[in-house]
Amino acid sequence: MDTTRITRIARNAALAGVLILPVHLARAQDAQGAPKPDAFPPTAVQSLSGAYLAAKQARENRQPDIAAEYYDRALSLDPDSDVLQQEAMFAYLADGRFERGVELAGKLTDNADVGKVARIALGLDALRKGRFDAAVQEWQIGDTSDLDTLLLAQLASWADAGAGRTKAALARLDKLKGATWFAAFNQYQTGLIAALGNDLPRARKSLGALLDDQGSAQTSVDAYLAGAEALARIEARAKHKPEALAAVDKGLALAPNYEPLAQLRKQIDEGQAIEPPYANARNGAAEALYVLGQAINRGDGQDVALLYFQFARAVAERPDDKLLTALAGIADRSQQVDLAISYYKQIPEGSPYRRTAELQMGLDLWQAERKPEATEHLRTAVERYPDDLQARLALADVLSADKNYGEAVEMLDKALALAPTESPTLWNIYYQRGIAYERLKQWDKAEPDFKKALEISPDQPQVLNYLGYSWVDMNRNLDEGLEMIKTAVDLRPNDGYIIDSLGWAYYRLGRYDDAVEQLERAVLITPADPTINDHLGDAYWRVGRTREARFQWNRALVGQPAPEAADVNRIKQKVANGLEGVATPVKATAPDAAPVGERASNDVRSSAPSQPN
Repeated sequence: MDTTRITRIARNAALAGVLILPVHLARAQDAQGAPKPDAFPPTAVQSLSGAYLAAKQARENRQPDIAAEYYDRALSLDPDSDVLQQEAMFAYLADGRFERGVELAGKLTDNADVGKVARIALGLDALRKGRFDAAVQEWQIGDTSDLDTLLLAQLASWADAGAGRTKAALARLDKLKGATWFAAFNQYQTGLIAALGNDLPRARKSLGALLDDQGSAQTSVDAYLAGAEALARIEARAKHKPEALAAVDKGLALAPNYEPLAQLRKQIDEGQAIEPPYANARNGAAEALYVLGQAINRGDGQDVALLYFQFARAVAERPDDKLLTALAGIADRSQQVDLAISYYKQIPEGSPYRRTAELQMGLDLWQAERKPEATEHLRTAVERYPDDLQARLALADVLSADKNYGEAVEMLDKALALAPTESPTLWNIYYQRGIAYERLKQWDKAEPDFKKALEISPDQPQVLNYLGYSWVDMNRNLDEGLEMIKTAVDLRPNDGYIIDSLGWAYYRLGRYDDAVEQLERAVLITPADPTINDHLGDAYWRVGRTREARFQWNRALVGQPAPEAADVNRIKQKVANGLEGVATPVKATAPDAAPVGERASNDVRSSAPSQPN
């Protein structure tokens, strides 16, 4: 099949709104992560168009592993298609099938669309095989973006370093001109290359300049923290203990809970042997890819970041633990929890990244509906790390989600004892405990926690919403409660759940016209929520719009997430009989705790500011 026909198939499918293989595209798995018997293997796809469109859909769903399998099938049917080769190369590289991607890259170096990526991959393949000059030659690419220009120069510098040309490598970075944000990344890479070439004065100068400029942390948190670690290792190996500790402390001043630096500080303090920053060009090049990948690892940049991380994984002698953590994080965000867990499991015991891996694995198990296993996993983590705040918060998350509020309160009590008074999460711990107390019907304990959360952080819409609605629902502090909910709506004007609380508060106050106005807004924003539809049905009934009321109640019955059995019976009674004789529900759709998994990691890089696009 020729390129024109492939392109036409894709266009026609998009125009027709075709969803190819909707049941089988997502890899069917049982509760243990094994393929289900009814999974639809790519080899069973008989047509080229079916395999191609399935691959395209998987790529759009950010499922590179599934996409790669379908491209395998498509290429087996049409191995000479340029379009298939181009798209398959990206899928293979994104899935970590580096050798398969390089095989296609060799055919695509002159392609105007994908030639640049092909040559980067070929250069990395040459570098990891020790063919340093060949790598440099592949990376002589013109007409590049700022990010590509920086990456190619750094990779070529590492190839020079691998060939023993340290001065040439450093000169290449010195000559690089570009955006102002180049400086932080180049200072870090210059320090690493100088250290590898035993030019320690140059390494100290470059890394010291990085750490002395606080603006560097705004450009790249990763480069700054890694620079602190590299300088500390250089000084510790030179038996300069005070200077080594000072370098570590500059990083910890930015990220007090950053475990790699905390662990390194302990090793230096105890006089343990310290490894050099990077021992060879392969690992140095992998670090360059990792740091730049982290700089763009958000929003639309995630796909490019994944490519950089897989390149780093391919070129490194062994995957760095922080690289595995980054790959797992992308898998998590793409809802590929089994893949994420597989990465976390590769992080060894004793690694400074192991704690985060343990916590995130527990939360991933919960997301994968392996809830008993998740709870026990996090209980074990708490036993292993008894003084770890994040471990207790992660366990409290899943306990609350499982409606085990009593044990959640115990866990949050201990979390409060561990949390520093200046912790940015302190208000949230009080808020979560307040919710648990409220669900246990211990309002005398819940209310002080909500107030304490607002005292610490006054403009938190979740807390304003929860406390304000609770007061209105209990017919207490009505004016103040209603103002709190209005403030929450002002802070989050597009949050259907909070708007629902305002509408339901009006309903409880008998202001049915106002209730209808707000609940109609809420259902437009969150149309599938059963509680919001149920509330709007009640409000319609009170203003005499009975036909519309029944319509909303019927929508509530088929809402997502599915309503609980008791709510189903109550709503069905309303559909049949209206509101007469049916108990009015008393809860609004105020969000409960933060979604399970939202607070697992305190890794400062998850909120890295002002990085290049």
